[in-house]
Amino acid sequence: MTTTKEDVKKWLKVIGRDREWLANQCGVSKRQVDNWLSSSINIPAKAILVIQRLMNGEAESSPRIVIDFTDEEWDIICEAAKAHKETFLEFVNTAIQNAAKEKEAARKKFTPVETFTAPPLEAQGRIIGNIAAGNLADGDTIPQDIWLYRELEKGEYLLRVNGHSMEPSIPDGSVVIMKKYTIPPIPKLGTIVQYHDERGVTLKKLVRRKNPETGKMEYVLHPLNPDFGDIEPMDGGKISGIYVETLERWKKA
Repeated sequence: MTTTKEDVKKWLKVIGRDREWLANQCGVSKRQVDNWLSSSINIPAKAILVIQRLMNGEAESSPRIVIDFTDEEWDIICEAAKAHKETFLEFVNTAIQNAAKEKEAARKKFTPVETFTAPPLEAQGRIIGNIAAGNLADGDTIPQDIWLYRELEKGEYLLRVNGHSMEPSIPDGSVVIMKKYTIPPIPKLGTIVQYHDERGVTLKKLVRRKNPETGKMEYVLHPLNPDFGDIEPMDGGKISGIYVETLERWKKA
């Protein structure tokens, strides 16, 4: 219910307080209180809230939080509280709780980024040749010394990839680390392998497909790029290496 000027006047008489006391409680001058109660000027919304708190029996010495809003801002806040069917204090309490929940959710969602320092290019290796990423082709054997970020392990060697059939995972021109493969049986399906026969050498993924003519399952060399077709069958050739990784950083020695 709206507190009127007459309500305030009667209340002051009942509790035995004067306008000077009310002015001190509202943080204004007595002259301002006189204007509120004696003229056509409406009592500001923020002053009404203080008066209602006092009329509800809250102690004069109760801790007070002073929020410096304009009268227009207070009117907007009061209308919002009324729309939510809450008292002003309930409305403020809900707003504070919601703000705290949003801040906590943002804190939990935030993941500190760990500082990453790229390893220095201090290991030396040699690209021993090229390997086709397309149809089987002769390998190029022009060596090139480079710096890379780790030492090659036993059995590892470097090749430069020529072609687009293994993109986007292994782009044309990439330098890859391969590892010699001499132990039977054939590598597990899904492994990227270096395969060669009398037609040449290529880098492909090892899969198995059913031969529509014979009905038998056969090993097939499968490209990652869908624009290229499978190479089959794998008869008389050899898997001499398996793919380890693509060098993200390297430079000429």
